[in-house]
Amino acid sequence: MKKIRLFLPIIIFFLFASCGYEPIYSKNVYSNKELLSISVQNIKDRSGQILRNSLLNQLNPERKRVIIKYKLTVEISESRSSLAYRRDMSASRADLEIIGNYLLTNIKSGEILLKQEIKSISSFDVVESVYATLTAEKDARNKNLQIISDDIFTNLVIFFKNK
Repeated sequence: MKKIRLFLPIIIFFLFASCGYEPIYSKNVYSNKELLSISVQNIKDRSGQILRNSLLNQLNPERKRVIIKYKLTVEISESRSSLAYRRDMSASRADLEIIGNYLLTNIKSGEILLKQEIKSISSFDVVESVYATLTAEKDARNKNLQIISDDIFTNLVIFFKNK
């Protein structure tokens, strides 16, 4: 009985080690080189600048110089909607929705490799202080942009892993 308890974890380890599981962020040289060779196009407005900088930091954190093979084009749109109202019909809670459409294109052939839409929604309080409301809205915007950046990066990693 003691021998079975001793060898059971070892047997389970070897059983799962040979299943072909590979972490998505492993040091796979091919997918890392492919991610480095993505050029992120300029995105309009301040939100676009923040999103582009976040994507650049994720795709090429060390700013290595490589030959560009792919072009990533991102378009974002924002909308704000009121959720809760006070008795005087002024908003007390709002949603900020950001939708990002992105397109990965092979520069040589012009072929569209990946086309997707990502949506992120954050809520914030609308208070009587204008500064507090603007700060809360800015924070919600930054959170949405980070979520969109993370999702785009994850989708690109998965795409190049499966390629």
